[in-house]
Amino acid sequence: MSTQNSETTTPKQRGRKPVNVNWPDTEFTAEEVTQSLGSSLSRVSVHSKINKAVEAGELTLVKRVKPKMGRPKSVYVKKSIN
Repeated sequence: MSTQNSETTTPKQRGRKPVNVNWPDTEFTAEEVTQSLGSSLSRVSVHSKINKAVEAGELTLVKRVKPKMGRPKSVYVKKSIN
């Protein structure tokens, strides 16, 4: 038989703790953010956070830069609070 305490306990959070990203005030690419964070977030996680921030209105897509070789890179900027 198991006995239950009358106190309510909150279950422990499982998994990795969330990493907050401070967006640069100047124009930036996802690659630059990934490099500045080091190994704390993967490239895919940075792209996911950027897409969520764009949907929430925190970031704006400025342009897409097409290098000579490779895939185009999106350039973002943080929305100013006016």
